[in-house]
Amino acid sequence: MHKILGAISLMTIIGCTGGVNSDVHAKHVNQLNAKVVLTAGGEIQTMQEALLDAKLAISPFYQDAKSMAVELTVTNSNSVGVDLQFNSGMQADLWLLDPKGQKVWAWSDDMMFTQAIKQIRIGAGKSFKSQFNVPSAILAGVNKPGFTLQPKFKGLASESRLPVINAISVELLLAD
Repeated sequence: MHKILGAISLMTIIGCTGGVNSDVHAKHVNQLNAKVVLTAGGEIQTMQEALLDAKLAISPFYQDAKSMAVELTVTNSNSVGVDLQFNSGMQADLWLLDPKGQKVWAWSDDMMFTQAIKQIRIGAGKSFKSQFNVPSAILAGVNKPGFTLQPKFKGLASESRLPVINAISVELLLAD
């Protein structure tokens, strides 16, 4: 009786494992078959001194995706902490600019934020991250070269006259 139960248990485990692998394989194949519509070009940065370093990471946008994920990372490369004040619940915004530099869309357009003042400290060597999603309906209008994504960091530093972050933008590239 123990041998029969052991054999049934082993077959069940093998059967479940095979099913999971085939499901994972099917999702992987579907993802490989999806066409990349937009990718990110190199980061464009103005060369001026800033209090904090900013980087913008953009995931490729696939034809069937609902949105494009974008992440702003602000890093304190200084040897001391930096105190920042935010005048609302919005800590950063993301703008889509057309080839002429005009704002087409902003992440905050359909958002509401608290009016509370908030203060944070970004420690030495530490980072602060903000995440955004650009909807596919907005990305459908990116139909020629020259569109860029530009973050707008809302933190204010009272103890420095330097800009908080360097002005950066990333061009969206149409896939071939």
